[in-house]
Formats: sequence, C-alpha cells, structure tokens
Amino acid sequence: MDAFFNFLFETRAGVAVLIVGGIILFMLIAFITERKTHKLYVDRGPKTDDEDDGWSGLFG
Repeated sequence: MDAFFNFLFETRAGVAVLIVGGIILFMLIAFITERKTHKLYVDRGPKTDDEDDGWSGLFG
C-alpha cells in the first residue's frame, strides 16, 4: 500500500493519474447532474415576442 501512495504522490506519472482521474470524475458528476436538471427543467421551446427574459428590467 505504501508503494501505491508513493507512486501516486511522488512520481510525475502518479500525479498525472490523479489529475486525469479528477477531471474524469468531475465530468461524470457534471453529466449526471445535468441529466437530472434537464429532466427537472423542461425546455418550453422558443420565446414569444411578448415574453420577457427577466433581465431587461434590470439593465435597460
């Protein structure tokens, strides 16, 4: 077990494995949460002319 931690934290290849693994982990989490959000907030299609986007009253 000690050799495994030495590989991960004391070699360039081990640090690269940690970085790539972290990127993959965050991409997987983002993909899962995006799917849940997409199911929760359904796209209503294009905006009509009389529909306000919510920001026009604040900035102009």
